Amino acid sequence: MAQTQDDLDNRSNQLNPNNDSYWKSRGYSERPDNWEHETNNSSNAEMDNHANQMNPNNEAYSSSRGGGKN
Repeated sequence: MAQTQDDLDNRSNQLNPNNDSYWKSRGYSERPDNWEHETNNSSNAEMDNHANQMNPNNEAYSSSRGGGKN
């Protein structure tokens, strides 16, 4: 099923830390005043781990989805 423009806009807003929908989808009632600090709080190790989990060629990808090695 194709996504509507409203679906695409909602997804975009939920991925944009400048948008209230981003924060509401993460359990906040609204965007915090210190939102720029909150979004810059990830360490390099956390960012590397996230990148590995998003890469289907990396072992962390399948293990983060409940599987073992591909």
